[in-house]
Amino acid sequence: MTIGDMHIAVKLGLDKTSSLELPAFEPEEIDFWLNKAIEQFVDNQYKIFEETQYVTEALKPLVEEDIFATYSGSYGNANKENCFTSDIFSPDEHRFAIGEEVNIVYTDIISLDLVTKRQGITECSQLSYRQFLDNPYSEHRLHYGEAKPLRLFVQNYVELITDGNYSVTDYIIRYIKNPITVSLSSTDCNLPIFTHHKIVDIAVSMLLENIESVRTQGFEQKRLISE
Repeated sequence: MTIGDMHIAVKLGLDKTSSLELPAFEPEEIDFWLNKAIEQFVDNQYKIFEETQYVTEALKPLVEEDIFATYSGSYGNANKENCFTSDIFSPDEHRFAIGEEVNIVYTDIISLDLVTKRQGITECSQLSYRQFLDNPYSEHRLHYGEAKPLRLFVQNYVELITDGNYSVTDYIIRYIKNPITVSLSSTDCNLPIFTHHKIVDIAVSMLLENIESVRTQGFEQKRLISE
């Protein structure tokens, strides 16, 4: 369904409620509500991503993976020990993170060879960070060639903290990116066609709610003026 078809579908959906004496909407207004509907659709489906085939196929065009190299040291003046930091450029593309991994490098205690291994991360916050550091059983500690560094977000940077026995060379994030902003004059929806009818239904519902909200506000204003 092209964006033109979606505009027609929105108008047809609104025509079914003609008893409301709906106002005419400019193309730019319908674009606005379609984009709001697309965002709501993505946000709702993300909550159950990969739980059903429908949702997986619906959001698959938005799934991306980026790899960011790290440098030794922490962000700003924090001076965290055993910290490796990565600049997550273009963070506005990342709507929802759905997976995080790292490449770690350590020295094998038997062969003394450097080993590179892809591992997960240990989520932590600024409040829980210290507790993880002091925990001798924390997963960020290297044990039999396995380790999941602590992960902290600071603005557009990610900090990855190890126990000092390995380094982190790359931060890997798999995410759902923001959908394309649609426009009748230029851009079609980049979600699969089978989702378009649902998006149109959401847009129509939003439009009707907005109309009723405006009418209710107008009624209340008239009532207050007349009192």
